[in-house]
Amino acid sequence: MTSCFAQVDCNNFYAACERVFNPALAGRPVVVLSNNDGCVVSRSAEAKRLGVPMGAPYFTLQGQLERQGVAVFSSNYALYGDLSNRAMRLLAGYARAQEVYSIDECFLDLSGEAEPLRLARRLRDALMQGLGLPACVGLGPSKTLAKLANHLAKQEAALEGVLDLGSLDVTALLQRLEPVAVEEVWGIGRRLGERLRLAGIGNARQLAETERDWLQRRFGLVTARIADELRGVSCLALESLLEPRRSVMSTRSFGRKVTALAELQEAAAMHASRVAERLRRQGSLAHFLRVGIRSGAPGWARGGDASETVALLPPSNDSRVLARAAQQAVARLWQRGVRYHKAGVMAFELVDAGQVQADLFAGDPLDAKSARLMQAMDAINQRMGRGTVRLLAEGTKQPWRMKQDHLSPCYTTRWDDIPVVKAN
Repeated sequence: MTSCFAQVDCNNFYAACERVFNPALAGRPVVVLSNNDGCVVSRSAEAKRLGVPMGAPYFTLQGQLERQGVAVFSSNYALYGDLSNRAMRLLAGYARAQEVYSIDECFLDLSGEAEPLRLARRLRDALMQGLGLPACVGLGPSKTLAKLANHLAKQEAALEGVLDLGSLDVTALLQRLEPVAVEEVWGIGRRLGERLRLAGIGNARQLAETERDWLQRRFGLVTARIADELRGVSCLALESLLEPRRSVMSTRSFGRKVTALAELQEAAAMHASRVAERLRRQGSLAHFLRVGIRSGAPGWARGGDASETVALLPPSNDSRVLARAAQQAVARLWQRGVRYHKAGVMAFELVDAGQVQADLFAGDPLDAKSARLMQAMDAINQRMGRGTVRLLAEGTKQPWRMKQDHLSPCYTTRWDDIPVVKAN
């Protein structure tokens, strides 16, 4: 059976999510900002045509965006994450297997499909009709060609968002590869691209036509396999099961400088609780917790910057345990008079909760009562929205939270924000 992969990528995902529940944004340029409304991280097609630069600081563009009538939004991660989950579930129903690659893209195994191009158009229509999300679909006999097909589909309007490189003969495929710079090939990147250019390989066609043994001797097996994939030889299988993370981190900048110990401890408790929630989601316990606070000076070991590693005995994913450890660490790290702008917590040395062993002196890490409490809290927050139930240690007002002056409602994850439709 000939392999066939589809790579589905939602276009301008964050900006597209903002439009789903706000029809007034149709046709209007939209930009989404990073944490603390710092920089532009997503632009609609209309904003791109206006020349809004990616990554530009918002304060330098604010006047220009207002004059051009651009709609500006703070990052609404709850909305984007929920729409991403819905999109991935929808797409999974059309394929033999799925690999979720990022928040807005995935690979699908369509091997054995009689008309993959027609199915690709159905996928695109399903995302738009079911969720209001525009997307492009690339098809190919390898993941690398599917990724490249998606890239080309985004650039050529005549393709209407879908391109099948698997249906081309060798000559036509090489013609398609020739205009593609070698750095744009998935897995190459800038540094390897520079080395390939020095060897006379400047585009995807030249890479595909290079003698394989020489390529492997000069640049290694991974590069040789990328060339194989460009020739249509599938070397990369779908990774349908995600490996558990080896570490879990939560960190955010504050909306303003923080000097009070109590506020720093609230922030640390909030990050620790987020980390604990993610640990429970993947079924892990943490042996160690690294807690850091950062001032304006660069580097974690200069000025008021400091961090500390705390051992958790026994290993835990209980929000209360991690929050208490984080607060105690912050109390030891805090310096009076220093203005802090960021705090973070990272859990590492993770172990599968189903395989952990009890410690004679530290006790049993799998306390049944604590586990039931955490399960109940997670269930409520999943159903009613994150933060519905949280630790008092996280604070109630949280004046230090990151700035989100342009935040849209959490239409799908918070009861109070569910759209209400009225008919006369």
